[in-house]
Amino acid sequence: MQCRHWTLWSYTFLSDLNLCHSFSAWFTFLCPNSTILWFSHCIRPLGTSRHRQHIVGNIYCSIMSLLKLPYEMVSYVLDELNLDDVWQLSLTCRHLRSVVTKSNIAKRLLERKAPAATETQNAHVTKNYAHELRRLLKRRQSISSVTPYLAAVVGFGEDWIYQNGVLCYVRQGQLRILNLHGSAADEVVVNIRLLLDEAIPDSPNIRKYRLRPLNVSNNIVSCLYYYKKPHAEFPQGSLVVFSAQAHKILTARRLVALEPNRVVVRNNDETLFVVRRSHYIGGQMFIWNAYNIPANTWYRTTHGHHHPFNSQPFEIGITQCFEIFNGHIYSLSNHSELEEEEADWVSPYHCSRIPLSYNCEAKLNPDRLLRRNHLDGPMDHRWTFMKMFRDEATGEIKVVESRKEWIKGSSSTTRTYYTTTIKWPSEHESHSIIDSMEGGLDGSNTSGTDFSGNSSSPGYQGSSGNESDQGNAEVHPDDSSPEPGDSESNHQRGDRPPRILHPRDPRDVHPGDDSSKGAVFLRNKCPILSYHPSCQTFLDLVDDPSPSNPGKQRMRIRGGTRHRRRPEEIDDWSRCSKAKSSSSVAETHFEEVYKMYKHEEPISWPPNQNLESPNPALAQLYEILSPPNYVGEITGDWDERSFVYAAGASGGSKQKALVFISFDPSISLAGTLPYPGPMVLGRPQSLDTTGSRTTASDNSTAHQSHGDGVKRGRQTERNAPTEATQVHSTKTDASWCTIEPAQYQTIRKGFHFCV
Repeated sequence: MQCRHWTLWSYTFLSDLNLCHSFSAWFTFLCPNSTILWFSHCIRPLGTSRHRQHIVGNIYCSIMSLLKLPYEMVSYVLDELNLDDVWQLSLTCRHLRSVVTKSNIAKRLLERKAPAATETQNAHVTKNYAHELRRLLKRRQSISSVTPYLAAVVGFGEDWIYQNGVLCYVRQGQLRILNLHGSAADEVVVNIRLLLDEAIPDSPNIRKYRLRPLNVSNNIVSCLYYYKKPHAEFPQGSLVVFSAQAHKILTARRLVALEPNRVVVRNNDETLFVVRRSHYIGGQMFIWNAYNIPANTWYRTTHGHHHPFNSQPFEIGITQCFEIFNGHIYSLSNHSELEEEEADWVSPYHCSRIPLSYNCEAKLNPDRLLRRNHLDGPMDHRWTFMKMFRDEATGEIKVVESRKEWIKGSSSTTRTYYTTTIKWPSEHESHSIIDSMEGGLDGSNTSGTDFSGNSSSPGYQGSSGNESDQGNAEVHPDDSSPEPGDSESNHQRGDRPPRILHPRDPRDVHPGDDSSKGAVFLRNKCPILSYHPSCQTFLDLVDDPSPSNPGKQRMRIRGGTRHRRRPEEIDDWSRCSKAKSSSSVAETHFEEVYKMYKHEEPISWPPNQNLESPNPALAQLYEILSPPNYVGEITGDWDERSFVYAAGASGGSKQKALVFISFDPSISLAGTLPYPGPMVLGRPQSLDTTGSRTTASDNSTAHQSHGDGVKRGRQTERNAPTEATQVHSTKTDASWCTIEPAQYQTIRKGFHFCV
């Protein structure tokens, strides 16, 4: 890659910083000696120069090489850079490579830039800060460049879940558990019939039943065993919870009148929560139950929300989210029922949380968590998804939601990703939440449903200081729309002020696909829709058939990213936008977003096959992503570093091929072969601490030590099992549990792309 020059500019304190408006700088900070340091992304002529001095206006600026600065000064410079810039800086020369190889520098960067990242938490345990920093940087670069590190078929099963980096799937009467994030070479194999015989004594009397995995976290697996008796209206069954590490059944709780697809389980190492929707005469109820894992007891308290029958959607990842953060389980919904038609209609998120002690419930006032209003335009709900996550840089709890909208009346739809902070009030602001009685959950509703113009919703705050007047701006209807204050024309209630939303921070709005540009995919051809806030990147798994064979299923990853513009680019954009005689409504609505960010065109991986000279390795890769004879319906799941999806088999078979795609360079599967050719796309070369770089020709040996000198335990081709007869099981203390080599070792269909 082309090296960039990094230079430190220093000059005496200026009373008026506007004099340096023409100077291309990314940031400033003050030193104790009243000196301002400017860090420039690139060197360009700023005026006449003499004796290594440049003139900015009437000010002489001295040029000082970054390599000559003491460590303390370099650390201050790094504090003002984001991690992507740190990565680019480390690639410029061998002297600056220490930025990502020195443990003390890496520790400072991780703790300041990504304190809540998984890599940072691992570094606190292993003390290998430099390795974890490079792992984080490579993971983000892999996602933003849409170039995975590994793709493999990891199993075949009938039913499956993928959570917290662990794959659980049912195959031929067995429940198999594989830790993919941990690069496990073995699987925990559970005999379902023996497990039920021990957990539920009367289960042998039931001939037709089903066991479906629900959740896996902290080595604790929750499964739903259910069946339907003759002439019964609704199924009944039991929740079975066991420890995959201790090979011990923890609990089995009977459930009646349930909806099998509406049962949600979340847990950590202390508490397990069960949320389910059960049927009753004339209605339905949401029921909460909690289980104390160390004490091996269920809490007596139950919490029920009564709703009219089939009134509220319950689709996990679409209308509902349940996650455990900071000692609480959070429940979030984006569904709103309108009591009356209003022109100033505003949709909030509905959020509540319950502490792990399970003694009370707190609800967030809706006007603290606003979502959208009618001015945003109509929506195509088929493309909606949302996910709660912990921000890697701040540790805050946030929700990201994808919505496909006709923005403010635009003729084309835009898929936009909105990020909103779930900021819980402090103790002195407790008037905005409703706490139920201690020791019981009464399901009381939130009081105060007004939406005032002074709403402090984190998702609708003004932008940062570098965006003038944005924080005080308001979104008003078009001239053709009725005014919010006109109660007769828009049916607005007269007992509250108009609902006015402040504009979102541009950093929390990412316009993605525009139907007027590029390829258009049907929703049933996109089994996975994902967004990665730490990388400002959206990734989709799409069925994109080759033009030469349009009837054949071909799975690819399609993604797009964005980058912050440099100050001079923002100025150029502002001048161009003012010079435009006309612009679309959508562009006007997102003007601040487009001014701050440069959006890259979406790219797809793997690339298209060259029909004149086909690449055999690329053909094998496409057979991994789209296994032959498995061309049925595709379903998938994702997390911040990987995809897993299942391809249904043809001919009525229930077996599905499970495909794993990893963007984390530290994840390795034993026996996975290096891709026999150059990189599929141009990912930047990895740093080699020995001073040399690996090439495609020596991947067969380099992949064992990939990860910058840290042994990853990946086996080469000659060390991989060659026959299925080499698979042996290991018995455990439990009669229903054994340990077997992972199924992918006998399948042997996978490539890694480490350089």
